[in-house]
Amino acid sequence: MKPFRKRTKKVSVNGYEFHCVINEFYKNDSVSFRVYPHNTKTSFFEIHFSWQGSWFFNLNLPRTCSILILYAIDNGWDFTQEKNQMVIEQGDLLIELIEI
Repeated sequence: MKPFRKRTKKVSVNGYEFHCVINEFYKNDSVSFRVYPHNTKTSFFEIHFSWQGSWFFNLNLPRTCSILILYAIDNGWDFTQEKNQMVIEQGDLLIELIEI
């Protein structure tokens, strides 16, 4: 059974610290995954997954968080700059990437 709550965790990727917020609250339309660099809260990467799609993986695993952070960095998110924000509304397209 999937828990319905908001969780936070810290993850290290390539020597940089990130703060992850996983929002699985049942009243929301989707499950959201938001990542902030450790040094700022103005720059973030956010991805939304459908409830159905989110059953195929566990966003609370450090490996899953790392894969999504690396994907964002590879696709243009520069976490070292202030106010650099990237949002992906249809995250279900990345499920195959996460399941590898």
